[in-house]
Amino acid sequence: MNPSVAAISALAVLSVLLISLLLLFLLLLRKKHLELSRECGAETFVNFASFERDGKLPYNWRRSLFAFLTLLPSCLWTDYLLAFYINPCPVQLSDFEAYIKDMSRDSAYKFSLQFEELKSVGLDLSHEAADLPVNRPKNRYTNILPYDFSRVKLISLHNDEGSDYINANFIPGYNSPHEFIATQGPLPETRNDFWNMVLQQKSHIIVMLTQCNERRRVKCDHYWPFTEEPVAYGDITVEMLSETDSPEWTVRNFRLGYADETQDILHFNYTSWPDHGVPTVNAIESILQFVQIVRQQVSRTKGPIVVHCSAGVGRTGTFIALDRLMQHIQEHEYVDVLGLVSDMRSHRLSMVQTEEQYVFIHQCVLLMWKKKKQQTHTSDVIYENVSKS
Repeated sequence: MNPSVAAISALAVLSVLLISLLLLFLLLLRKKHLELSRECGAETFVNFASFERDGKLPYNWRRSLFAFLTLLPSCLWTDYLLAFYINPCPVQLSDFEAYIKDMSRDSAYKFSLQFEELKSVGLDLSHEAADLPVNRPKNRYTNILPYDFSRVKLISLHNDEGSDYINANFIPGYNSPHEFIATQGPLPETRNDFWNMVLQQKSHIIVMLTQCNERRRVKCDHYWPFTEEPVAYGDITVEMLSETDSPEWTVRNFRLGYADETQDILHFNYTSWPDHGVPTVNAIESILQFVQIVRQQVSRTKGPIVVHCSAGVGRTGTFIALDRLMQHIQEHEYVDVLGLVSDMRSHRLSMVQTEEQYVFIHQCVLLMWKKKKQQTHTSDVIYENVSKS
């Protein structure tokens, strides 16, 4: 046989073997991924870092390999391989510190991959009401529009087109599917609608995560009275009963009046959170304390918690995620931040708007977990001392 033909034949056979092995690997990975999708729970932690530690996936090949895989059609099941790589399953809290270190390597490349995955969530959901010409001026930002299926609908005596519209969505919480309302910062022309929504939904808590003006730009209308004198917003009067300032937040008490009814509102305004950004690392304890203070008040009230920043997605999404995770961590030993943010984004566009906010949530989870460990250790010590006595 011609040597060149033999060499070509050998290369062809070798190529077929390599392709077969790759397909077999992807099939097995697909099967395992489907199993984990059904069974993924507290005992499950899939991490490609173990492949690197064992030398099965050289570190210097990793970035180029997975960058290449993202370009291949999903029919090759590369999506399953990528799904494993970005760790979609819940992470054991006992592994969480190591998990963050691994995710932060190589300029936080894995965090970037996860956040890219989130950008596809909700793209198929409609927002026709927000696109109506009569409703377009009610949107603070033209690219942040509420999905039709989860939007909050105003009750109106008039049957005019757009009379039920406000840029707001119901968001699931840890305790109920309509625990939160995520909304934009009111505009001058929508502040009456805002108070109508608060009254109609029987909300008793408003969380405001922006200042009215930031960096010389208007981020939110001053939708409440400047003084203790009651102000009418359409058919609703709002009276400020008290205002208490702290270094990083302000708490106000409002009383709404409509016909012969009244409704008291607690207004929590966190003032140290930069737009599109996150509080400093030193301020993590502060924001977690703020979340906890709000949660303590929620247990005494009914109705959804109204949360807004400017667009009602970035800081708003981060706050809701932290509230849900804080409660979850008290009762479980694992977390799924990716799944949680994906769930929120399936109810409102761009919840947790930036990668920086997404990473910040993980940093907060780590601190929550450390505090939980300290509490458990303290309880064990007390129990041990009581037992000895």
